[in-house]
Amino acid sequence: MERQLRQASVADIERLMQLDEVCFDDPWSQRLWLSMLEKPGRYLAWVVESQGEVIAFILFSRILDEAELLRIGTRPDFQGQGVARTMLLHAQELLAQRGVGSFHLEVRESNHVARQLYKGAGWSRCGRRKNYYADEEGSEDALLFSLLLG
Repeated sequence: MERQLRQASVADIERLMQLDEVCFDDPWSQRLWLSMLEKPGRYLAWVVESQGEVIAFILFSRILDEAELLRIGTRPDFQGQGVARTMLLHAQELLAQRGVGSFHLEVRESNHVARQLYKGAGWSRCGRRKNYYADEEGSEDALLFSLLLG
């Protein structure tokens, strides 16, 4: 099955929002997605397509030589097939070619799958934000990860 990674654009908004809703309990609004997709110098998004369907996405913000991973999601029926890892590594490479040398993210402490993904892509845990994620059951810490190139 052929898969293609390409830069996302405003034309992908509906498909990104649908996938975001499938992947996350707190999907982003159309307004938020548009605010990021309309600023491709500040925010960089890529999608993975398979047979014309968007099956994964990744979104980074970029300021000078630093980038923060804001969102990454893979359609459930494609999870566990290396799609997210391939997409993450490729996005890191593309950002590095644009001068990014420092990457950052935060992730729920309970999200073991994502934590393994980041560790496998070379990221290291560098901190914790207590009670960062609030939900109906209370709150959860965010673990901070970074990747330094060079």
